[in-house]
Amino acid sequence: MVSRVKHVLLAFFLIFAAPAVRACEVALVIALDVSRSVDKYEYVFMRNGIGAAFLDEEITQLIGYMPGGMMVTVTQWGGTGQQRQPIPWTHLTDHESVVAFVENLVNIDRGFWMADTSVSEALLHADHILQTQPRICRRNVIDVSGDGISNAGPDVAPISITVGARGITINGLVVDGARPDPVSYFLTEVIRGPLSFVEIANGYDDYEIAMKRKLLRELAPNLSELRN
Repeated sequence: MVSRVKHVLLAFFLIFAAPAVRACEVALVIALDVSRSVDKYEYVFMRNGIGAAFLDEEITQLIGYMPGGMMVTVTQWGGTGQQRQPIPWTHLTDHESVVAFVENLVNIDRGFWMADTSVSEALLHADHILQTQPRICRRNVIDVSGDGISNAGPDVAPISITVGARGITINGLVVDGARPDPVSYFLTEVIRGPLSFVEIANGYDDYEIAMKRKLLRELAPNLSELRN
């Protein structure tokens, strides 16, 4: 089964790679919610779940098949003026580079406590960071993780629409369970751009599995039959 997956993925990149030489396949901003709704245990589930998902064999193999690999960075966001980039842009091309990225990731502390929730400013910050990305990549993706709706900052939809109109994909990884419903909020207000979607985690203990599903859809969207 693994061998079959390898051949399918290799065929995908040979067929769908852009004719012009690109410096990487995808640039990915992982934007993590560290507002007051995320406690210290949930933060660890989120941070370590991302690391475990990247170390999954299917994900590392997929990265290895990508022409030029991928660029990835991690941001944290809360309320107005509360955004930071604790993991700089990192070039992933093989298992060793993924391991080094994850070793940095699992050691970062959260930057804010008792913060409001501003998805709009998280998007503005992620969009600005994409403009600083040093390589030319075929696709640009912002992945916003969260468990609630905005309660601070400007309206989300005008910002997400503007960013998505420039060809940037905005996806969501939503931890379900809060009220008002964050899933419907992300579906209507947040996700935009080519092949955008919302991945759902049924609680923070499901975060790692949801993150892997999300990465598979983001890194090889043409192979995924799942659509919102």
